[in-house]
Amino acid sequence: MTRRAVEREFERYLSEFVDETYAAFDVAAVLRGSSGGGSRVASKLLNNSRPLERHAIRPKLQSYQQQILDQLEPVLDYAEATDATFETYADDVLARDIYWNGLRDTVRGDRRDRIRERLLARQRSFGDDLAPLVAADSDDFWTAVTECYDRETATEIIQNHLEFTVPLREERDAFAFELTIDPGEVLGGLARALPTLDVEFTDEALRSMRQAEQQVIPAAKADVEQAYES
Repeated sequence: MTRRAVEREFERYLSEFVDETYAAFDVAAVLRGSSGGGSRVASKLLNNSRPLERHAIRPKLQSYQQQILDQLEPVLDYAEATDATFETYADDVLARDIYWNGLRDTVRGDRRDRIRERLLARQRSFGDDLAPLVAADSDDFWTAVTECYDRETATEIIQNHLEFTVPLREERDAFAFELTIDPGEVLGGLARALPTLDVEFTDEALRSMRQAEQQVIPAAKADVEQAYES
């Protein structure tokens, strides 16, 4: 199978996941829970949540989407390789990992090393599961899936690799998702005189992503069922 065919299918599910996360995201909860939640800036933004979603939240989620797609490149390089170990690609994979880049500065020592190994293990597993598909003769994604895996294994792979929240659920306090909001960029006009607001949205990211998973994963599993029934 061509590498691009694998990328397109993953990109489709990732796009659906980001769309569902955006739809579930409660920006008001983030502002109310921020350290500046009672400030003039936060209050002004609370009254204009839709522009904030469009001009700040959506671009942030899209940047994460692109980062995940960028990370897929070295994972696919590993999947295609026949004479290289995963360690060859580990630094490149980790540099593009949204969780590693969101690791709190307070996470150090053995815990930092343990998280690093867990993140790399997830991506190594992804590459191992993609390798048979990349090597398959068929250029149709689902034909290749049914040729390479039985139904139970395919379902398990979908479950494992579309559960994007696993690292955050396993090490909730280790990561921080943060956003700097410029009221002038969001609202324009007199808001340009307002200072920027730094907010952390880790809790809301987890909640909205979990909700997105509950939509995307069952739909993907239905695709698996259809592939094996056709």
